[in-house]
Amino acid sequence: MCDPTYEGNPLNQHHMSGALPDAPLSGHWFEAQFQELLANAHPPL
Repeated sequence: MCDPTYEGNPLNQHHMSGALPDAPLSGHWFEAQFQELLANAHPPL
């Protein structure tokens, strides 16, 4: 489900994965996601 090109399946009514654009496949470092997690941390870091 971390694949940004995933096009869904009949069970989820063919909804996209919702992964960030240019996201690598699961398990690979993704700087943009890391920055987003830091920005959304609660309490703030």
